[in-house]
Amino acid sequence: MTKKNLIIVIILLSVIDLVAAGWYMSRRIEASGMSQSLFDQRDSTENIAMADTIINASQADEFDDLQHNTYYFIADNPTVAGDNSTRYTSIKHVKTRWPKSINGDKELSELNKELISKAFSNTQAKMKDARYVYLNTPTFNKPMGDDYHKVTTAPKIVPTYGNVSQVLVYPYMTSQRMLVMEIDKVEYNGHSNIQNSMFVHYDRQNQRLLSRMDILVTDFEKENKLLKALNKKIDELNKNRGDNKLQHALNAPAEICCGKKGISFQFKQGTISPDPVEVFLDYEKMEPYLTKDFKRLLKDNEDFTIYDEKIKPEPINSTPKSATPAAAMAPAKKTKSHQYDNYGSGKYNNYKKYKRYKKSRKYRNNYNNSYKQKYTTPTRTKQKRYSGAKRKSGRYGYAGQRRSKHRRR
Repeated sequence: MTKKNLIIVIILLSVIDLVAAGWYMSRRIEASGMSQSLFDQRDSTENIAMADTIINASQADEFDDLQHNTYYFIADNPTVAGDNSTRYTSIKHVKTRWPKSINGDKELSELNKELISKAFSNTQAKMKDARYVYLNTPTFNKPMGDDYHKVTTAPKIVPTYGNVSQVLVYPYMTSQRMLVMEIDKVEYNGHSNIQNSMFVHYDRQNQRLLSRMDILVTDFEKENKLLKALNKKIDELNKNRGDNKLQHALNAPAEICCGKKGISFQFKQGTISPDPVEVFLDYEKMEPYLTKDFKRLLKDNEDFTIYDEKIKPEPINSTPKSATPAAAMAPAKKTKSHQYDNYGSGKYNNYKKYKRYKKSRKYRNNYNNSYKQKYTTPTRTKQKRYSGAKRKSGRYGYAGQRRSKHRRR
């Protein structure tokens, strides 16, 4: 055997020994239960991101101050010639308390996109742009084409011809793991009010949206059992509703709101009642229908806060009283006044110009009496006042002065 072949054999034996040693150590670790799949290991950057998220889990969320924007539109021509009250009108309100920072994170592109889509039904990237597109698109009760214009003051909203559409966006609830944003849409269509509420759920710790499928299982049999549980709760509610009974639901609603103690199912207007209705089921009853991930989230969740500031929609006719035409043209009420008692103050020195008062005997008497009462010493009344003195001599008068007609004898 040559020297070269000997070296090759030694190297091969060394490699075999190393492989055997590695195999032996892996078997020992696996037997002790301390092994970990290489594919399950996270890289260093992901571990740092998760650590930062957990540390910042207690940071408070920040929202913009309440913003209220309104646009007014009116048709160019009335429907009935000569009657301006038959012009079609549109008022659009937007009230928002938009999120600025959630759990210390200001990059909220996913949350903003979902809120914009549900609130304004467009695909703008920024909230201000989405709000402008919504506000600048009037909603009339009949197609108007381009026969309308924008106005700066609120038009009078009358039945049939007036439309008021409103969008309200604000936080409903926050906790250590979850933020819930509420979106209310209210519309007066000239005949009735239509209300609809939607909710956006956001995982604050992992900075991602929670869809309905992330919260509730999508199994067909589970969906049927959930529907039965909802109808059972509707039967319980009907016991205290008198004649205003709720109908049984045909399907579980798509819109839900997760709270501290359970989930509220949002039934739209006209599904089980003429008005929108919430049916609440606590988490204990909802346990069979929740996903494993959401159950895990609930176990780690705490520090619930329900926001008390629920934004309310504007009234249909929100014109200020000072700008109401009827109030501006209404005659002033006549009230009793004692203004003429202060004639000497100079305010009414030119009383002679008011001939209607000058010719009135009643006014002259009242004026004289008030003037004398204020600027002269009151005269003696007809009633005699007893001074305590005895009866005076007949030749003297009441005032003690000698009468000229009585002469001494």
